[in-house]
Amino acid sequence: MPDQIGYQQAAYDDHYPKMAEAVRDQLAHPLLNSFYDRLAGLVVDGLPPRTGDDRTRPGLSNRHRLLEAGCGEGLLASAVRRVADRRGVDMAYTGTDLSAAGIDLARSVVAGDFVRGDAVEVVAGMAGGSQDLVWAKNLLHHLEDPAEFLRQALRVVGVDGRVVVIEPRMWCPVHWVNLMWFRQERFLFRGYRRNVAAFAAARATVVSATEFGWLPYELALATRFGLPRRLLSMGPGPALDGITSLDDRLTARLPDLALYMVTVLRPQ
Repeated sequence: MPDQIGYQQAAYDDHYPKMAEAVRDQLAHPLLNSFYDRLAGLVVDGLPPRTGDDRTRPGLSNRHRLLEAGCGEGLLASAVRRVADRRGVDMAYTGTDLSAAGIDLARSVVAGDFVRGDAVEVVAGMAGGSQDLVWAKNLLHHLEDPAEFLRQALRVVGVDGRVVVIEPRMWCPVHWVNLMWFRQERFLFRGYRRNVAAFAAARATVVSATEFGWLPYELALATRFGLPRRLLSMGPGPALDGITSLDDRLTARLPDLALYMVTVLRPQ
């Protein structure tokens, strides 16, 4: 079995410093922000509702504790923060990543606490019930044992918490470009069926499973190359709304070709 953790750490510590200037550009791009905000909305939707008893418990108020496993450069976390602010959700964010370079980038774009380390080990070291929601985008296909990560994440959110898993579909073009670039990741990617098996092994109950996205926003816009962002530059308005509507229609009509499956889990 290849040294997957060592490979990932070296690959992403090399990759993220090259992205520093591009990330600032991406954060200012309305079309890319619209994509991440829509995805972030599905993450925030996964938050368990506060009960009346919770709201009156001393020191808790309406604050939600969110942990992102594999935060990368922080693009999705910054969108989750934006969406939470718009909805009036008081959010305490913690991000964790194997790559120190990724954490440096994420810290520059989103407020919160950060922990460097292997996601399974970091989550395993957290107290049960210490988070309300754990989310992970593009993480499970990196892990040799995704069920163990899920078991730990479900323990950390406790009986009333949620775990949100965002994983690419088999035909996601963005993901296959990544697999060609980070070639050693291919040996663990087996599509959504591998994830379903991990859900069952972790004794997770699926609350919802939603296909998300069809147009290759990330492939075109979330790269080091600025030309596509300049060509597709637009402010809020009819053009952006039209692209979003087209993306939603394509996802609804051709769900098997969607970019991602967003799965919300709770403990059994």
